[in-house]
Amino acid sequence: MAQILVGTDKADKNAETRRRGRQMRATNGAFAQSYAEARARFLAAAEAAGARLTSEAHPLRGPDGGALAIDTAFIGPADAPKLLAMTSGTHGIEGYTGSAIQSKLLEEGLGERLPADTALLFIHAVNPWGFAHGRRVNEDNIDLNRNFAAPPFPENAGYALLHNALVPREWTEETRAKSRAAQSEFIRTHGLGAFVAALSTGQYTHPDGLFYGGRDPSWSNRVMRGIFEREFLTRQTLAFIDIHTGLGERGAGELLCTEAPGHPVFELGVKWMGPDVRSTSAGTSVSADVRGTMKGALIDLLASDGKQRQTMAISIEYGTVPQDRVGAALQADNWLYRHGDPESPQGREIAREMRAVFLVEEADWAETIHEQAARHVDNALKGLASS
Repeated sequence: MAQILVGTDKADKNAETRRRGRQMRATNGAFAQSYAEARARFLAAAEAAGARLTSEAHPLRGPDGGALAIDTAFIGPADAPKLLAMTSGTHGIEGYTGSAIQSKLLEEGLGERLPADTALLFIHAVNPWGFAHGRRVNEDNIDLNRNFAAPPFPENAGYALLHNALVPREWTEETRAKSRAAQSEFIRTHGLGAFVAALSTGQYTHPDGLFYGGRDPSWSNRVMRGIFEREFLTRQTLAFIDIHTGLGERGAGELLCTEAPGHPVFELGVKWMGPDVRSTSAGTSVSADVRGTMKGALIDLLASDGKQRQTMAISIEYGTVPQDRVGAALQADNWLYRHGDPESPQGREIAREMRAVFLVEEADWAETIHEQAARHVDNALKGLASS
């Protein structure tokens, strides 16, 4: 299931905040407080691990005026036939978790455990602008994980019916109540499945809306395709992991594959990562069957040259807070950058809520997501070694 945008009332959110506050323990610096801090930690960890670093500079700057980039850290033989790759920050603000995982794995010596025939590639901050500005989308309001679709773009008539209700010109308790009512009415009329599909599969007609895939390849899209062509096409066996947050039960990391059961990529995922791998296209996962994903574009690229290779490609989706709260935060963020003032008290509160719904800054959550990530990486390495 994907994000459900029937938002919570402020009182409900405050009650949830108080409840979590009673349970909160310090995370001991597990997560950075800014993109710049996360990037600095990643680069330092990569350099200490002896990685070969590259950076693709973004044309825009962060809110502090600092540089933005997609950074890569490569460890191992340049011509290694096997590659383990991990990406963070495809959805901008979700990069706080992915970056922390990548940095911790490097700091704990992952690069020293690689077999002689295996290389490691960490790609940091696929969407650096969104990461730095605290947004899930990029500088053009594009959801990068819907931006890899090719024309003709799929239609999404359901989203068109919901658009005005989802992106009101004002963000008040009254407009939020009207939005919730419109969404509830859509569900009563068309069903929950149609609602989820309308919202989360992606739309290509409303550039100011939610889950907009864009009609041209974004900057991040072009850079990532270049990295894929340069670093992936020469390999015989690949394991690819993309880190996300915001869907599912708190602390649960669901393994998602875009391909259906029976497809070689899905079956290899189950073989290497275990029976908990879920298929988005088969409807067995917490995610909708999303169009235009980066992972899907990579799978298509690797299948396009006719070479025989083994590919395991998954996302790990870590649950954070209830989905209605995530959805309300996305609506508020969309409104803020279309009609509001990010520097106003309301804008700062919306920014704090965006961070809170995509990053749980509590010790138990930090511990479990790191433990799961380390286990999944170990399984991927075992799979590569067995191939």
